[in-house]
Amino acid sequence: MTSMVKVHQGLGSLDVVPRIVTIGTFDGVHRGHRQLLARAVDRARELMLRSLALTFEPVPAAVLRPDRFSGRICSAADKVHELTRSGVGEIAVIAFDLALSRQSPEEFMANVVRQTQVRELWVGEAFALGKDRTGDVPRLREIGRDLGFDVIAVPRVTEDGEVVSSSAIRSAIAAGEAGRARRLLGRPFRVSGEVIHGAHLGRTIGYPTANVVPPESLVPLADGIYASIARLPDNGEPRPAMTYVGTRPTVNSGARLVETHLFDFSGDLYGQTIDVDVCERLRDDMTFSGLDELIAQLHRDETAARSFLSTDAFPVLVQD
Repeated sequence: MTSMVKVHQGLGSLDVVPRIVTIGTFDGVHRGHRQLLARAVDRARELMLRSLALTFEPVPAAVLRPDRFSGRICSAADKVHELTRSGVGEIAVIAFDLALSRQSPEEFMANVVRQTQVRELWVGEAFALGKDRTGDVPRLREIGRDLGFDVIAVPRVTEDGEVVSSSAIRSAIAAGEAGRARRLLGRPFRVSGEVIHGAHLGRTIGYPTANVVPPESLVPLADGIYASIARLPDNGEPRPAMTYVGTRPTVNSGARLVETHLFDFSGDLYGQTIDVDVCERLRDDMTFSGLDELIAQLHRDETAARSFLSTDAFPVLVQD
């Protein structure tokens, strides 16, 4: 039960009892992360020990390489939520800053051992921590021999020959490859935000939209039209939709928004927070000669989105 998962800020509030521990940034909590977490949880159950996931906030790359970091795959809150769904018993969120980045892997792991009594450390095969990432798997195994824990490295997951990684997912999102991102993540990329007032053009042409400012912390999704699934704050019921990302060049409105038209829905969503799961890109952004041409294209987009979110496909997409 996710409600039983204990979430700690740092390591100081942990009971000092033996544990199976896994460490990672876990941005996106993608399919590879979930395999690692599942195997660590299974091992903890086998040994009748507690399972603990250690993660970092902010995402280390955002602190160490802010000029090259394209953005997060999910918010910190969504990451913790996804981690709670993994079956892990406890989560500890460690504040990441430049001072922590300068710690040696020996110093960092000595503190982890003191606070968690780690018996086995489960990590991905390409994992590394500590100053200059010197704490790779071989070095962690050496440290473990000194401090009394074993290290188990889990192989990376692949999808159609591509390694599932957070960097690959960020690349797919930025390129507008929502389907590829969905397959690597194991669920659609999500954009959440408060519905704001826009130009109100959509309602006059038969396509009212719930408009959200793209969160600055997330990877920017490429402009275009997408088949999507919207979840409203009342009960989280998934609703088929189509989503436009861009600056509306035809009407020259300028501000970049995520605009979602919910099929077969009417209601006032202003001021409410909605989740939009972006499933598949249908086309690039376009400029039209006038509203008639725009409306005709929106009809085609709706047909394409409804076809993608068909009766057979919809339950699978929602379950992802």
